[in-house]
Amino acid sequence: MLIILTRIIFCILLIWVLKSLWDNAGGDKRNLIYSLILVFSVILLILAFYAPDSPVGAAVFRFLAFAFKPLGCSIILLLYATTLISGGDIKSPAPTLIITALIVLIISSSPVFAVWAAQQVEEDAIEVVSTSSCCNEKADAIVLLGQGTTQPIVPDRIQIQLTKTAERITYAAELYKKGLSPYIIVSAGPRIGEDVNTVEAEDIKRVLVLLNVPKTAIIIEPNSSTVHESAIQTSKILNKRGLEPKVILVTSAIQIRRASSTFTDLGIKVIPAPTDFNTVNPYEDSSYRFVLADFLPNTEALILTTEVWEEYLALFYYFLRGWLAPSL
Repeated sequence: MLIILTRIIFCILLIWVLKSLWDNAGGDKRNLIYSLILVFSVILLILAFYAPDSPVGAAVFRFLAFAFKPLGCSIILLLYATTLISGGDIKSPAPTLIITALIVLIISSSPVFAVWAAQQVEEDAIEVVSTSSCCNEKADAIVLLGQGTTQPIVPDRIQIQLTKTAERITYAAELYKKGLSPYIIVSAGPRIGEDVNTVEAEDIKRVLVLLNVPKTAIIIEPNSSTVHESAIQTSKILNKRGLEPKVILVTSAIQIRRASSTFTDLGIKVIPAPTDFNTVNPYEDSSYRFVLADFLPNTEALILTTEVWEEYLALFYYFLRGWLAPSL
């Protein structure tokens, strides 16, 4: 019921915005072109919403997502403000737009704000680790959401380069060695913007083998580029191999809530195993301690704030699509 109500409100707001834009088009030839562009934009929006993984849909979706991120929002506000500057005169609301853009950039680049925002998202993951037996319960498979944990292999490089989210790989190997599951399902499809033949899951498998995980225990799922696709493909693998629909789900702390709810919605029982914490390490009972430098803006804080905001956007999108379980 809540999903339906949210969709109705969202559609009403969208229709109201589009109607306002259409009314401003008027009837002359110039505004006719504007109307055609508006109709074309609506078609692209619908495509981006229902087919975000298609080439056109993905491009539109990434552009829309950029506009809602701190850096993208600030750039758009500043660009719009420049159009209101002419002959040395600054028309209203250009000053307000410039000030707003600066405030957004300063706050989102502040380590204090970034850590606070990340902690709000990671609260569920921290609670899972602190209050449950998440790390000792057994399942038929460990699912490693590995998208973005490795870098593309460039010419003359023989080693696989890991990213800051590669802790998922080592943690999945650790859970396997503890005897919690006989299999690790590595879900990671083609890298975005890379050659479709470059499958990240294969690189992750090589890393797991180096961590002494047997090749026979690693199941490659090379088709997924989103959490929802990973859940669908994992369900197919479990059914095909006759495994119980119960998995240990390894992904980042920021993403664990959406991932767990997505898998649960498809009838898979999830044992959350979050990692890649940004604020605390509940596995070692640590806490984040601020220093004076944390009150000065930096790029690392902007990246963390952007990751948090991206997760909120993804959570809202999944909610609108009905891909989240009503409760975990």
